[in-house]
Amino acid sequence: MVLRKKKIAPCCSLEEVRKRFIDQMGTHMETEGLPRIAGRLFGLMILELEPISFGDLAHRLGVSRGSISTNSRLIEAKGLIERVSMEGERQDFFRLAEQPYVNMMRGVAARMGETLKSIVEARASLPSNATREDARLQEAEHFFETAVASLADLTTKLCAREPSGEHVS
Repeated sequence: MVLRKKKIAPCCSLEEVRKRFIDQMGTHMETEGLPRIAGRLFGLMILELEPISFGDLAHRLGVSRGSISTNSRLIEAKGLIERVSMEGERQDFFRLAEQPYVNMMRGVAARMGETLKSIVEARASLPSNATREDARLQEAEHFFETAVASLADLTTKLCAREPSGEHVS
């Protein structure tokens, strides 16, 4: 599916657009099996150019510090955000990770690779008279091989893109 970018007249203030985007990211990530707050946190980090303190994240998203702690660890482990220290500050700060979308695709590819491995092992273990099961597993194997290869190509293309240059190191 290719979405065409089209410029539309602004309908809302920047803050309204930001809030809507952050909430939509929460819904999208929830659809993928992650907590809604993890998606909202990721959405906020996409929009922010500077690192944000742990406490400010909780305040801006209107959630508890415990929720920020749990969900920041979750999306940090997925390579979507990173923890940074700021000189003279005692609390943690976070920013969007370098190439978070590449990291996201690598995670998807790794999970699909594990599924492929299970399929290959199941096929190898089938008795010789299980032809119908073998055919079904062969179809699944082809799908997952193709998907993993396609994700590897996508990751390579994404890595080749110039970074946005917005990171402050």
